[in-house]
Amino acid sequence: MPSDPACYLCGGTQLTRRAPNASYTMVICGSCGYRRQDPIPPPGALDVLYHNDFYTERGLDKGIDEQPRFMRELIAERVRSVTRWRGGGGRLLDVGCGTGLFVEAAARQGWAAVGTETSAASLAYARRFTSAPIFQGELGDYHADGPFDAVTFWDVIEHLPDPRSELERAAAMLVPGGVVAISLPNVAGLKARLLGDRWRYYLPSMGHISHFSPSTLARLVGQARLELVQLGTHGAFNLWKSFGQDPLSVRESHPLLDGVQRLADTAAGRSGFGETITAYARRPAVEHG
Repeated sequence: MPSDPACYLCGGTQLTRRAPNASYTMVICGSCGYRRQDPIPPPGALDVLYHNDFYTERGLDKGIDEQPRFMRELIAERVRSVTRWRGGGGRLLDVGCGTGLFVEAAARQGWAAVGTETSAASLAYARRFTSAPIFQGELGDYHADGPFDAVTFWDVIEHLPDPRSELERAAAMLVPGGVVAISLPNVAGLKARLLGDRWRYYLPSMGHISHFSPSTLARLVGQARLELVQLGTHGAFNLWKSFGQDPLSVRESHPLLDGVQRLADTAAGRSGFGETITAYARRPAVEHG
């Protein structure tokens, strides 16, 4: 039986328990489709996932100028998008800032950027890669000296036991009209559908508590009293994996293959089946009780 008789997101009681693998169980809501790990890991359990090997294996033990082109482009596009939706720069808080790459990129573009991070290993890298202030701890323990124009959650919300409260907390820290940005994996994406229980985000080592689709993420944003302004998906399968090509080598060294991959990514994204969801929302300029 599920630990909670009602869906965290919609309150529905049509819950199905499922175990994609021997080390991970979750409940699936038959009403809204939200998927959530069950039972929820105890506080601090996910911190052990983020150690030095985690970053070296993913190439995240390097500063922004040493990152591959595709990573620099991704981060730069995120800075541009947040700036565009806010209508300019200002004060920015990156929650779960990891090694500080986005904080540094935003600071270089004129944002007064700060970050929060719970992992000591991440924090050590962040303090090497950016001079921007980084607070070690949870968002709820961070006391800002004023409101923010933007709060970002890049690949963070899915790791939180209570994502709604975290978004509500972020909304309260924004100026009216301030922007929240979110990215996370798409459980309704083509890759997740085709792989089924073999989807990598069901592995305990990924540390994902929630699994969102575009519709369930939109519901969560609305529950936090934020106005959704854009939600889209992007990314697809690595088309060249069976030919021995990894995404990095394709991006960096094979322009033709990269072009075909980008077309596939765009097609999947436009249909809502992309692997990643990115959403932007605003705190209402005028709030109604």
